[in-house]
Amino acid sequence: MATRKTSQSNRIGARKGARQGQPDVTTRRISAFVGLALVGLALLWFVGLYVHQVHPGLSFFTPAHTSPGAVSDPLAAAGITLAAPAQDQKPSLTRQQALVLVNQMEPGIAAQADVATAQYTLFSYKSSHASQAAFQDVPVWLIHYAHINEPRPDTAADSHASRAHHDFYVFLAASSGRDLLAIWL
Repeated sequence: MATRKTSQSNRIGARKGARQGQPDVTTRRISAFVGLALVGLALLWFVGLYVHQVHPGLSFFTPAHTSPGAVSDPLAAAGITLAAPAQDQKPSLTRQQALVLVNQMEPGIAAQADVATAQYTLFSYKSSHASQAAFQDVPVWLIHYAHINEPRPDTAADSHASRAHHDFYVFLAASSGRDLLAIWL
Protein backbone atom coordinates (compact mmCIF):
# COMPACT_ATOMS: atom_id res chain seq x y z
CA MET A 1 0.00 0.00 0.00
CA ALA A 2 2.80 2.38 0.72
CA THR A 3 4.26 1.73 -2.68
CA ARG A 4 0.99 2.45 -4.27
CA LYS A 5 0.61 5.84 -2.56
CA THR A 6 4.13 6.83 -3.53
CA SER A 7 3.63 5.99 -7.18
CA GLN A 8 0.27 7.78 -7.27
CA SER A 9 1.73 10.91 -5.65
CA ASN A 10 4.64 10.83 -8.10
CA ARG A 11 2.22 10.73 -11.01
CA ILE A 12 0.17 13.63 -9.60
CA GLY A 13 3.34 15.64 -8.96
CA ALA A 14 4.58 14.96 -12.47
CA ARG A 15 1.30 16.18 -13.97
CA LYS A 16 1.30 19.33 -11.81
CA GLY A 17 4.94 20.05 -12.78
CA ALA A 18 4.07 19.81 -16.45
CA ARG A 19 1.25 22.29 -16.00
CA GLN A 20 2.92 24.75 -13.64
CA GLY A 21 6.59 24.53 -14.59
CA GLN A 22 7.40 25.30 -18.21
CA PRO A 23 4.87 26.54 -20.78
CA ASP A 24 4.30 24.40 -23.79
CA VAL A 25 6.08 25.01 -27.10
CA THR A 26 3.10 26.67 -28.82
CA THR A 27 2.77 29.37 -26.15
CA ARG A 28 6.50 30.09 -26.33
CA ARG A 29 6.37 30.48 -30.11
CA ILE A 30 3.37 32.81 -29.98
CA SER A 31 4.93 35.07 -27.34
CA ALA A 32 8.24 35.13 -29.26
CA PHE A 33 6.40 36.14 -32.46
CA VAL A 34 4.42 38.88 -30.67
CA GLY A 35 7.59 40.18 -29.01
CA LEU A 36 9.50 40.33 -32.30
CA ALA A 37 6.57 42.06 -34.01
CA LEU A 38 6.48 44.74 -31.29
CA VAL A 39 10.24 45.28 -31.46
CA GLY A 40 9.98 45.56 -35.26
CA LEU A 41 7.20 48.15 -35.03
CA ALA A 42 9.23 50.16 -32.52
CA LEU A 43 12.25 50.10 -34.85
CA LEU A 44 10.11 51.24 -37.81
CA TRP A 45 8.71 54.07 -35.69
CA PHE A 46 12.20 55.26 -34.72
CA VAL A 47 13.40 55.06 -38.33
CA GLY A 48 10.36 57.13 -39.37
CA LEU A 49 11.10 59.73 -36.71
CA TYR A 50 14.71 59.93 -37.84
CA VAL A 51 13.77 60.30 -41.52
CA HIS A 52 11.22 62.99 -40.64
CA GLN A 53 13.86 64.86 -38.62
CA VAL A 54 16.48 64.75 -41.39
CA HIS A 55 14.09 65.26 -44.35
CA PRO A 56 10.87 66.97 -43.15
CA GLY A 57 9.26 66.59 -46.60
CA LEU A 58 9.54 62.81 -46.43
CA SER A 59 7.38 61.22 -43.78
CA PHE A 60 5.82 57.90 -42.96
CA PHE A 61 3.24 59.75 -40.93
CA THR A 62 1.18 61.31 -43.75
CA PRO A 63 -2.51 60.39 -43.71
CA ALA A 64 -3.55 57.53 -45.99
CA HIS A 65 -6.02 59.66 -47.96
CA THR A 66 -3.29 62.15 -48.99
CA SER A 67 -1.05 61.16 -51.85
CA PRO A 68 2.44 62.67 -52.00
CA GLY A 69 1.64 64.47 -55.27
CA ALA A 70 -1.63 65.96 -54.05
CA VAL A 71 -1.21 69.46 -52.69
CA SER A 72 -4.10 71.16 -50.98
CA ASP A 73 -5.03 74.61 -52.29
CA PRO A 74 -3.54 77.14 -49.85
CA LEU A 75 -5.72 79.95 -51.20
CA ALA A 76 -8.92 78.01 -50.52
CA ALA A 77 -7.65 77.28 -47.01
CA ALA A 78 -7.19 81.04 -46.51
CA GLY A 79 -10.80 81.69 -47.59
CA ILE A 80 -9.98 82.89 -51.09
CA THR A 81 -11.89 81.60 -54.10
CA LEU A 82 -10.97 82.12 -57.72
CA ALA A 83 -13.20 81.86 -60.79
CA ALA A 84 -12.63 82.14 -64.51
CA PRO A 85 -13.66 85.47 -66.02
CA ALA A 86 -16.10 85.62 -68.93
CA GLN A 87 -14.67 85.35 -72.45
CA ASP A 88 -15.47 88.99 -73.27
CA GLN A 89 -14.12 90.31 -69.94
CA LYS A 90 -10.66 91.75 -70.68
CA PRO A 91 -8.33 93.42 -68.16
CA SER A 92 -7.20 97.05 -68.56
CA LEU A 93 -3.67 96.09 -67.52
CA THR A 94 -1.62 93.56 -69.44
CA ARG A 95 0.11 90.65 -67.74
CA GLN A 96 3.49 92.35 -68.17
CA GLN A 97 2.22 95.64 -66.70
CA ALA A 98 0.82 93.80 -63.68
CA LEU A 99 4.13 91.99 -63.07
CA VAL A 100 6.13 95.23 -63.35
CA LEU A 101 3.79 97.02 -60.92
CA VAL A 102 4.01 94.30 -58.29
CA ASN A 103 7.77 93.95 -58.74
CA GLN A 104 8.05 97.69 -58.02
CA MET A 105 5.79 97.36 -54.95
CA GLU A 106 7.63 94.31 -53.56
CA PRO A 107 11.24 94.46 -54.86
CA GLY A 108 12.70 92.33 -52.04
CA ILE A 109 10.22 89.53 -52.57
CA ALA A 110 10.58 89.69 -56.35
CA ALA A 111 14.34 89.28 -56.00
CA GLN A 112 14.09 86.28 -53.64
CA ALA A 113 11.38 84.32 -55.47
CA ASP A 114 12.29 81.37 -57.66
CA VAL A 115 9.26 81.87 -59.90
CA ALA A 116 6.76 84.68 -60.46
CA THR A 117 3.54 83.99 -62.35
CA ALA A 118 0.56 86.15 -63.26
CA GLN A 119 -3.00 84.91 -63.80
CA TYR A 120 -6.09 86.91 -64.74
CA THR A 121 -8.99 85.70 -62.61
CA LEU A 122 -12.06 86.68 -60.59
CA PHE A 123 -11.27 87.02 -56.91
CA SER A 124 -13.58 86.54 -53.91
CA TYR A 125 -12.58 86.95 -50.28
CA LYS A 126 -14.58 87.49 -47.13
CA SER A 127 -12.29 88.52 -44.31
CA SER A 128 -12.89 87.42 -40.75
CA HIS A 129 -11.57 90.83 -39.61
CA ALA A 130 -13.92 93.81 -39.78
CA SER A 131 -11.00 96.10 -40.71
CA GLN A 132 -10.32 94.25 -43.99
CA ALA A 133 -12.49 94.67 -47.05
CA ALA A 134 -14.53 91.84 -48.53
CA PHE A 135 -14.40 91.14 -52.27
CA GLN A 136 -16.84 89.32 -54.54
CA ASP A 137 -15.90 88.34 -58.12
CA VAL A 138 -13.45 91.23 -58.61
CA PRO A 139 -11.31 90.97 -61.78
CA VAL A 140 -7.69 90.80 -60.64
CA TRP A 141 -4.23 89.83 -61.67
CA LEU A 142 -3.04 87.20 -59.23
CA ILE A 143 0.73 87.50 -58.94
CA HIS A 144 2.24 84.43 -57.28
CA TYR A 145 5.83 84.48 -56.05
CA ALA A 146 6.86 80.87 -55.40
CA HIS A 147 9.52 79.40 -53.10
CA ILE A 148 10.72 82.47 -51.25
CA ASN A 149 13.46 81.51 -48.80
CA GLU A 150 13.20 82.60 -45.20
CA PRO A 151 16.34 84.00 -43.61
CA ARG A 152 18.79 81.39 -42.32
CA PRO A 153 17.41 79.83 -39.13
CA ASP A 154 19.26 80.04 -35.83
CA THR A 155 20.93 76.63 -35.62
CA ALA A 156 22.22 77.41 -32.12
CA ALA A 157 18.66 77.09 -30.82
CA ASP A 158 17.73 74.10 -32.98
CA SER A 159 20.48 72.07 -34.62
CA HIS A 160 17.97 70.46 -37.00
CA ALA A 161 16.48 73.76 -38.22
CA SER A 162 16.31 74.07 -41.96
CA ARG A 163 15.28 76.80 -44.33
CA ALA A 164 11.61 77.10 -45.08
CA HIS A 165 10.04 78.18 -48.36
CA HIS A 166 6.90 80.27 -48.55
CA ASP A 167 4.73 81.65 -51.30
CA PHE A 168 3.56 85.25 -51.59
CA TYR A 169 0.34 86.14 -53.39
CA VAL A 170 -0.62 89.66 -54.52
CA PHE A 171 -4.10 90.46 -55.84
CA LEU A 172 -3.90 93.50 -58.13
CA ALA A 173 -7.08 95.13 -59.47
CA ALA A 174 -7.07 94.43 -63.21
CA SER A 175 -8.66 97.78 -64.05
CA SER A 176 -6.74 100.22 -61.81
CA GLY A 177 -3.57 98.37 -60.78
CA ARG A 178 -4.42 98.94 -57.11
CA ASP A 179 -3.09 96.41 -54.59
CA LEU A 180 -6.19 94.73 -53.08
CA LEU A 181 -4.64 92.01 -50.93
CA ALA A 182 -1.21 90.49 -50.32
CA ILE A 183 -0.87 87.24 -48.38
CA TRP A 184 1.94 84.91 -47.30
CA LEU A 185 1.23 81.19 -47.41
